[in-house]
Amino acid sequence: MNPKAITTERDARVMRLYEQLVEIEHRLIPTGLHVFGRASELQEKADLLRMVASFDRPEQGARALQRLVADALGVESYDALLHETSTSETRQLIDGVAADAVRQCCEHGVETAVDWLISKAGVDSEESRPTLLLIAKVADQLDANNEIDSLARALRGEYIRPGPGADIVQNPLVLPTGRNTHAVNPYSVPSQMAFARAKHTADALLRRYFEEHGRYPRALALVLWGLDNIKTQGEGVAQALWLLGVRPVRDALNRATEIEVIPLEELRRPRIDVVMTVSGIFRDLFMPTMALLDKAVRRVATLDEPLDMNYVRRNVSEKIHADSSEFDDAVTRVFSNAPGNYGTNVNFMVMQSAWENDATLGDLFVTRKCFAYARDSKGRSVEGREARELMDDALSRVEATYQNIDSFEVGITDVDHYFEYLGGISKAVETRAKSRPSIYLSDSLSPQTKIRSLEETVRLETRAKTLNPKWYEGMLKHGFRGVAEIENHVANTFGWSATADAVDPWIYTEISKTFLLDPIMLNRLRELNPHSLQSLARRLLEAHNRGYWNPNEEILERLREIIEHFADRVGGA
Repeated sequence: MNPKAITTERDARVMRLYEQLVEIEHRLIPTGLHVFGRASELQEKADLLRMVASFDRPEQGARALQRLVADALGVESYDALLHETSTSETRQLIDGVAADAVRQCCEHGVETAVDWLISKAGVDSEESRPTLLLIAKVADQLDANNEIDSLARALRGEYIRPGPGADIVQNPLVLPTGRNTHAVNPYSVPSQMAFARAKHTADALLRRYFEEHGRYPRALALVLWGLDNIKTQGEGVAQALWLLGVRPVRDALNRATEIEVIPLEELRRPRIDVVMTVSGIFRDLFMPTMALLDKAVRRVATLDEPLDMNYVRRNVSEKIHADSSEFDDAVTRVFSNAPGNYGTNVNFMVMQSAWENDATLGDLFVTRKCFAYARDSKGRSVEGREARELMDDALSRVEATYQNIDSFEVGITDVDHYFEYLGGISKAVETRAKSRPSIYLSDSLSPQTKIRSLEETVRLETRAKTLNPKWYEGMLKHGFRGVAEIENHVANTFGWSATADAVDPWIYTEISKTFLLDPIMLNRLRELNPHSLQSLARRLLEAHNRGYWNPNEEILERLREIIEHFADRVGGA
């Protein structure tokens, strides 16, 4: 090979490694469990404020601090800088100045930070002051904690002030804590802001698939959760509408009850067929929104457009012609649990090691979620009609599955619900479409929305959390519960092997080395929580037994010894 080509390839590899390290370094993670009644620690607060400052807040009259610095330094296109694959010196300079300004604000006050920005970057004081005032307000509210007082008031039957439920970075108005969380008006979903943000996410999702496959997905399966759409005012719903190529129309009361078709000339890509699986909580809270989504699919299916530009119409037509289906059946795309039921139980089956082959997990998902919610051609409501064949047919055409991550506090290895839903539907698609779909997650935890594959997300969360000393030492400070949380992360990581085979073998090897093969760490875990220690070792052995991981025999023998050694201690405790 040409020496110059070798050098170029080496430099490219080094740059990719550097970018991954920077991504992990900048990842915002919780460094311990929340302690009821205790305010945030200083370092955690600083990281939060840095992220809060990185978003435009038009409702607060505040612009992103990095954007203000970029404008003052004469950077022509900050948005283009955000979307560059590599981290440039200019980007590092802007981020550094913004981070220092946040620190100045916390330590010395707003006016000191305003003057500091003038001296370092020439940022106009009238531009920076609203942003820094917001940062100072959030900092003060993070120092306050009303949870114990509010609990006492609730026990006395007294009034608790209401507050919105969301992620602090997305909506600082959730502070102070200790308030009675309220939801949103379902008729207002999606909000105008959520719809605007969703365009960038949907475009990025389709662009990622197109770059990998050279075409757009014929159909995409989307997971929608109730709490996530409460926190984002319907961003997931808005993404579904954008993929279909429609926008919500509001009435005089600001209710989104109708849809408007976006012309193909404006859309400049095909309309994507979207199969929507919604959680039981979403079903209970957002019935008008489900009707809006169903209306959008039906409208798109009846448009007089070329089949290669309208995948909904193409798939519905194929279904009708293939088996003489009625239009109402062929166009069904919104599925959930039967009325009164919740969850898929895929997580329970995985955690209890109660499945024999992978197809069982996908079948269970469909069994639990195959109930249709729609209106027929005569406008009659269809709520919770079992429609397994219709869901099987819709999933058989799916080529990509997708879910949004909207909070830095809860990721795909923090709770089992992510692999329960996204993993469950991906496995259901794989067995029905006879091929594994591309599985994506969007990350809106930074100003530049990024689409990652499931494998990329598992690697990132493993490096940023499970194998990160900052994370696991923060957990170990909580003793028994902290060890249980570490074991929970490993179990949830295993869930992605079971449902999507998305965990690299090195992850299990490094988990073993970090927590079980290190004698000092092993003793710490044993003293704090021998029950979770044994469960962790058993889960790793299960990963090997099911073919997800094949370490050397020395590691396997050590895991068996740990289980045997601590079995007697746990049993006699």
